[in-house]
Amino acid sequence: MDRTYTVEVMCDMLTRAHPRAEQSKRWLCEAMLEILKEKPYHQITVTEICQRADLVRKTFYRHFTCKESVLIAIMDWMYEEFNEDVQAHQLESCEIPLAYFTYWEKHKFFLKMAVENQMFSLINDQYIRYLQAMEPWFGEQVIVNELEKEYMRIMVAGGLWNMLRKWVVRGCMETPEEMARMAITFFNLEDCQAR
Repeated sequence: MDRTYTVEVMCDMLTRAHPRAEQSKRWLCEAMLEILKEKPYHQITVTEICQRADLVRKTFYRHFTCKESVLIAIMDWMYEEFNEDVQAHQLESCEIPLAYFTYWEKHKFFLKMAVENQMFSLINDQYIRYLQAMEPWFGEQVIVNELEKEYMRIMVAGGLWNMLRKWVVRGCMETPEEMARMAITFFNLEDCQAR
């Protein structure tokens, strides 16, 4: 496997805590993404992922329980990358929608793969956890308690994730700016619309 190939979602954070272990984990994720460019997800085996990464199955199972957990790890890293970007740029709530769609435009291969392999719902379940970075966008002042916050995350996740799905099915024909404008309108974010 060509070790110079890196996927944007596999950034420096993978090697911070345990460089050697995280490097193996990164190679396994990269291998999965490379193979997904060649064949459907359901045809990919753990053995094939290990062979592509030049690692043994024991190493795979040290990091993952199954190939689905590799996808979850990829989503975790993507979320971390997006969240760090939002924090680093100290984005205001009205700037988050554009950052969100700009980010996903860069990772449209992953979205396309999820749609083509009927994995969108698996990824959506994981995605609900990731909406903390976007909570300021949805008006924390209207949320009364933790139960409402949980339902809000589920509603927002479903709406945004399905917008992404439709966008990728259409070949990302609309710009991130157009998608952000629609999201602001659909979620009735009056403060953002006034700008």
